[in-house]
Amino acid sequence: MGEGMSSYEKGLELEELITRLFKAKGYDARHNVKLVGRSGVEHQIDVYAEYKAPLHTSKIIIECKSYDKPIEKDIVIKLIHEVQDLGVDRGILVTTSYFTPDAVSTAEGYNIDLWDGAKLRELLKEIRIEEIHVPANIFYIKPITPIDEAMKTVDKSIKGIFGRKGSIESSSVIFHPYYELNIDARIYEAKGVIRRKVEEKIVSATILVDSITGELCSYDPKDGIVRLIGVPTLSEEEARAFRILGGGSLTVSALASLLSCSTAKARKIVQGLVAKGVAEMFRVRQQTLYRLKTKIPDPLSIKPLPLNLRVGGEPREGVKITPMLSLKNLESLVNLLWEGEIKSYKTVFYPYLACKIVEGEKKHIKATDMLTNKIDEKISRIFTALYSQLPF
Repeated sequence: MGEGMSSYEKGLELEELITRLFKAKGYDARHNVKLVGRSGVEHQIDVYAEYKAPLHTSKIIIECKSYDKPIEKDIVIKLIHEVQDLGVDRGILVTTSYFTPDAVSTAEGYNIDLWDGAKLRELLKEIRIEEIHVPANIFYIKPITPIDEAMKTVDKSIKGIFGRKGSIESSSVIFHPYYELNIDARIYEAKGVIRRKVEEKIVSATILVDSITGELCSYDPKDGIVRLIGVPTLSEEEARAFRILGGGSLTVSALASLLSCSTAKARKIVQGLVAKGVAEMFRVRQQTLYRLKTKIPDPLSIKPLPLNLRVGGEPREGVKITPMLSLKNLESLVNLLWEGEIKSYKTVFYPYLACKIVEGEKKHIKATDMLTNKIDEKISRIFTALYSQLPF
């Protein structure tokens, strides 16, 4: 989406997305159509789609709502009246959020389909429109640390005991994108003291993901962005083994039993996880065991970015890094960690002062968190990898 996109523009983008979706399915679809009903009333239709079969032309009207808030029943009632007045076959109400229980029950018994954000994402995957994403809110975090103070922090970091370790060539404020995901996650809790039982629960939580690296993060007012766990791309078998190891340490034979495969195959799978840096081997009483290198965090313990410093829209100054992860990547991550699903998401740009450092023939970047005024080594490495592409 463009800078400072209004709610009207977000709605327009969703309408264009739906038009393209129906065209991809073979419909004659038109955007922003005016139709006169049997009552003589003119209706403004977001998307009108026709499918011509040999004996019948199917006519559908689609109402699009690019909302964060849930859709109430009054919007469903309005669509029901439009379908009846226009005499079309079906009405579809599409939203990037979700529907209240009253809205769902109101649609029952009528020729009305309700598509929430999750349903829309599934349809997009089905027809392989990968370059289009469900519209999401975009925000940025206002810097607290003045640029000259952040520069002093970088300058101090390149002063060594035996002199300066390089010099600052140039600098710029860079806004790095993170995804804030509202999810439903499956967690397990141990109950009881003497006879312990494990209880399964579905919880709603907000999690933070680096949109470049895919690392799960949390925000700390003192330390800034804290990285909790990173998961590389895994095969289906590796993902199953990953979930199983999330429950505790296992031998290869025990893992093979849970995976319903041979010991040799289980060993190959777990060694793949070790090679990818997500699992490790250790020995206890002459037994070789495997476990995850980092425990899967409780989603409820993850802290979102500060609301009081959040501004709607994209930042108008500085350099903006483009997110690299798709919705499919995010869905895979949430499913892998908690067998969960994404309900909605936001893109939030976080401010760093990036300084290009020249140290002999070596060039790299030091990045200061502009909320904590601390050097962020991980972000420094990410920006260093983009060194030649950064326009400053």
